Amino acid sequence: MTKEEVKKKWASTRKLLEITDSEYNGVTQEAANLRFIKAKLQIAVYYLRMLDEHDSEYQVPWNKEQFKWLLRKPVGDKKKQQAKEWCHQCRLIRDKACTNWNYEEEKTA
Repeated sequence: MTKEEVKKKWASTRKLLEITDSEYNGVTQEAANLRFIKAKLQIAVYYLRMLDEHDSEYQVPWNKEQFKWLLRKPVGDKKKQQAKEWCHQCRLIRDKACTNWNYEEEKTA
């Protein structure tokens, strides 16, 4: 996939994961937990975007319902742990796939 195709594919997910001003400035534990979860999922999506850019095959570690559940309030330790695990799984998927990626620049005549 091209970078533009990848960007379009993940646009709605990235929009969901944007940290709003109220979340960023929130002083409650729930606001901090939500910031943590969104940050971890942003990293996970970054790894998946890299896989798409290199046309790697992979299985997303969550489904739509699980993803929405994670972002729904109340947000506690169980959801934080799940976000951390998904981020780690995506990194491992990326690490395994990137051993086959060709980083050589294309030669132009």
